[in-house]
Amino acid sequence: MKDLSIEYAHIYTNNRIGEEHQLSLDILGNIQKENKNNTSLVVMVDDYSFPDPSFDYETFTNWLTEQGYKPDAVFRESQLIPVCDEVFKLISNDDLKNQIGDYVRAKKYPCSLFIAAWYLLRLGTLSHALFPSDLVARKLLNILPASFTPFEEKALEIIKATPFADKAKDIENRYFEGRLVA
Repeated sequence: MKDLSIEYAHIYTNNRIGEEHQLSLDILGNIQKENKNNTSLVVMVDDYSFPDPSFDYETFTNWLTEQGYKPDAVFRESQLIPVCDEVFKLISNDDLKNQIGDYVRAKKYPCSLFIAAWYLLRLGTLSHALFPSDLVARKLLNILPASFTPFEEKALEIIKATPFADKAKDIENRYFEGRLVA
C-alpha cells in the first residue's frame, strides 16, 4: 500500500494541454520536494462530462512524462460508472440519496458521485479491475482548480454518508486558480 496517492493534471477530453495543467505540475513539483513518502501519481481524464473521441491520451501522457511527472495510472471517468453505482447503494442519508438518485437512474451521473467513487477506489475501500491494487494509498492529495471546490465538497458529503465516512479525513485538496469549469 502506498502512503499517498496524488492526483494531478485533471483534464477533460474536449480540452487541450494548457496553463492549468502546467500549474498543476508546478504544485506537484513542490509537493514532491517536501514529501518523501511512498507515493503514486494518478491522472483522471474526464471523458464523461464533455466526451471527445479525438482526445489523444498518448500525447497527453507523453507530455506529462516529458515534464518529469509520468503517471502511474491514467484513468477515464467513464470507467468509474460501476463504482458510482456501488457508492450510490452505500449512501445512508435519504435526502442526499434522493438529491442524486434521479441522475443515477437516468444514467447522468453527477461529478460529485464520480469524485466520491474515485476517492474510495484510490483509498482501497472499493475496487475495480482496471485500477491497480498496488496504487491504493492510505491518504489522498488532489491538485485541482479552485473552481472544482463545490463538487469536491459534495463528494465529501457523499463519502461521509457511506460506511466509509472515516476516510474523509484522509483526503486533502490543494486548489489553484485556474480556468472555470464549463
